[in-house]
Amino acid sequence: MKSLLSIRLTWGEDMKEVTAAFIHEVKTKGHLAIFLKGVFFTLCIRTKDEILCIQFQNGDVKICQPDPSNSYDVLISGSKDQVCSIIKGNEKLRNAIRNKKILVDSSFRRVLFLESLFLLSKQDVS
Repeated sequence: MKSLLSIRLTWGEDMKEVTAAFIHEVKTKGHLAIFLKGVFFTLCIRTKDEILCIQFQNGDVKICQPDPSNSYDVLISGSKDQVCSIIKGNEKLRNAIRNKKILVDSSFRRVLFLESLFLLSKQDVS
């Protein structure tokens, strides 16, 4: 009899770890598949020391290389701690924008989409 191993990525403190855990949660939570269908855009996250890009392509979510032409559909910039808190679903994206903790260049529709996705993908604490 084969045993199944459940692999869970942890929400570390490094931007790459946080982003990888976010993507893992999005991909493993089946109810989000419909939410991502027909969605095509690139998100760029900038902190003082890092630039990470996440590509959304019709249900697939993955980390991609930064675009040298700097053409992104959504740009989020701020401190590493603040951005990580948003990606983890600990703080609402719109609250951080309103309180001037981060800067966002995006349409309001995409801000709402990302805020919902960050909150829905928040890792369950067992």
